[in-house]
Amino acid sequence: MPSTVRTTVRTTARTTARTASLLAGAATVALTVTAAGPTATAAGAGRSDVVLSAAPTSLTANELPCLPTSFDVTLTNTGRQPVFADATLAADAPIDLSHTVFSTYLPATDPDQPVSRTVDVRVPSGTEAGSYDVTVTSGRQRVVVPVTVEPVPEPGPGANLAYGQRATASSTHGRFTACGAVDGDSDYLNWSTKTGWNDADSGKFPDWLAVTWPEPVELGRVETVTYGTPSRPAALQGIKDFDVQISSGGEWLTVGTHRDNTLDRVVTTFDPVTTDAVRVLVHASNSGDYSRILELEAYAPQ
Repeated sequence: MPSTVRTTVRTTARTTARTASLLAGAATVALTVTAAGPTATAAGAGRSDVVLSAAPTSLTANELPCLPTSFDVTLTNTGRQPVFADATLAADAPIDLSHTVFSTYLPATDPDQPVSRTVDVRVPSGTEAGSYDVTVTSGRQRVVVPVTVEPVPEPGPGANLAYGQRATASSTHGRFTACGAVDGDSDYLNWSTKTGWNDADSGKFPDWLAVTWPEPVELGRVETVTYGTPSRPAALQGIKDFDVQISSGGEWLTVGTHRDNTLDRVVTTFDPVTTDAVRVLVHASNSGDYSRILELEAYAPQ
């Protein structure tokens, strides 16, 4: 039996009701129309609304290359049909972004299911302190995230001079980048949150991890924290044979040699030197597969 659906037509002047039905074979298809003022919008299953948001709403950053600040861009589908949506990002020069486009599929669910992307905000060396904007747009929506750039604080007595500085490596495995080894976090419990470096070439040595400063610094001690846990200590999966080296006259000078290491933290002391780079050159690991370093720290002479 054909069914009839009552629909409502709304205008700014009055509201009336009428029945609208289209016969298609043995079924009746309902049609709903909504009118408001001088324009009309079809409201029905084809409608979909995407909401753009960003968090946090403002950021503070500095020039340390391995400590970018970040924020999350979120797109939420509040409609009744799944959609594909895009957000574009742009920053005031010279601020650099890890992503300039965020494209995603947005399901139609109840409750709504937001989809987010983390965007790193990097401040190049030489950037003047001040306020800069990151602008995010999606369709007609626009969100501005202010970024306040502050000077890099002067390191205090006994400070880890490698903290946040430029880190590079022979290779990196997934999210375990070189910067993870200079983020100030040497807790093995946080290894899964990318706080550490892991090379990408299983069973192939040597590997290396290096830290470079924009200006020469005076060093007298380097501490290398390799990966180990109570159940699988460094003696099973930490770095085993390695050299600590400093850059000198365009070459690498070895200031510490370690063999058959089983410790989580290895301290290398040497006569004071002025250098712009330090590295750990790994010849073997206790697991025989990868080189894993939680943190590489460098200190001035004491």
